[in-house]
Amino acid sequence: MNKIRSRRGSSSVFLCMILSALVSICFAFIYSTMEYSLASRADALMRLSGDSLLSEYDLDILGEYGLFLLRGDDRQLSSKLRHYLGYTLDQEPDARTSEVRASGASFTVSDPSVLRSQILSFMKDGGALKLRLEADAAGGEDDSGSGASSQDPHAQAGRSLRHGPTIASLPSRQLPEQSLLEKAEALGGRLTAAADVASIFSDGTDQYLLTDYVLGTFNSALSRSHPEHFFLRETEYVLCGALTDRENLQKTERALRTLRLPSNLAHIYSDAAKRDALAAAAELIAPGPGGAAIQAVLATAWAYAESVNDARLLLQGARVPLVKDEASWATDLEHVLEDTGDGDGVLRPDVIKGLTYGQYLRILFFAEDPDLMTARILDLIQINMRKNVDGHFLIGECCTGITMDAVINGRRFSYEKLYERILYR
Repeated sequence: MNKIRSRRGSSSVFLCMILSALVSICFAFIYSTMEYSLASRADALMRLSGDSLLSEYDLDILGEYGLFLLRGDDRQLSSKLRHYLGYTLDQEPDARTSEVRASGASFTVSDPSVLRSQILSFMKDGGALKLRLEADAAGGEDDSGSGASSQDPHAQAGRSLRHGPTIASLPSRQLPEQSLLEKAEALGGRLTAAADVASIFSDGTDQYLLTDYVLGTFNSALSRSHPEHFFLRETEYVLCGALTDRENLQKTERALRTLRLPSNLAHIYSDAAKRDALAAAAELIAPGPGGAAIQAVLATAWAYAESVNDARLLLQGARVPLVKDEASWATDLEHVLEDTGDGDGVLRPDVIKGLTYGQYLRILFFAEDPDLMTARILDLIQINMRKNVDGHFLIGECCTGITMDAVINGRRFSYEKLYERILYR
């Protein structure tokens, strides 16, 4: 009997040990399932919180410029991320959250390539069509190019930016200055090459789309579709970077003259009648061996006078061809000898044809540094926002994406979110 009881007791102890082990295993499975479930929810909540944070983009910038920018420093962004996470995780008794951080430092617009990437995504995903439709509705530059503009761009002095803090905080102030005239001179000699012209007007390239964005979003000397903006000649600002409308127009006009000069000079030397006129004038001025040098000086002066006239025609809304012929040539040598071409008059050729002012601006933009273009776009956004929305707005406080990091129940969750990935792709 004692042996039987002893065996039964041993069996009970053994069963109790097995049961305890099974119960421990069950609890371990339950705990691990709870941890896995919490980790899965934490992952989903981190992603959802990031999307919620990005949903606080600036509506004014989106409506005006088609761009998604989030405003705030790391402290503000981290506070908002903690708020979104805490809304759910604070209801979880087993959830322990720490080291919640959000930062836009990796995607700040102080790096022009970050915003340029978003601009290009916007333009490729329908932004180009949207801007064209808006320009048509607003009545932009006259594309016919056969008549004069309703307003002489020189008649309005425009505006000057003189507010020191605004000027000091402009993103383009951090970049080195570049000479527009040197770029125009380099481009001028290439305008007669069909391949080079085709590359400038190659629809769909990044430079073409970036230029399209500038021409469609901002005012120019011949297009005042945004009267609420600070500058009247914003497109010219993107080209020149001067702080006054007047200076930007003057610099653009000088660049157009420089751009046109090589082509006009080539036409003079290719036209037999013009060569004969130069030879006759040189013989009258300096007979003998010095005539060749005088011809070169006169040819350059004649080409420059035609270039001055070309720039004025463009600014009156007329067209000017890349390569002139006799019908599209406006000046004569007598005009050059009597007047240097610096007067205010504009001579109209027999035939008006060629490219518009906006298309010539596109040529000038072709040689522009994309980073400098983007930085000046940011300048204009900041200037206009400070004028119309918030006098303390700083574009440097904006970002196009965030990095997020949090430790939940000892497990680290790290993510990166960009507007272009969420909203454009």
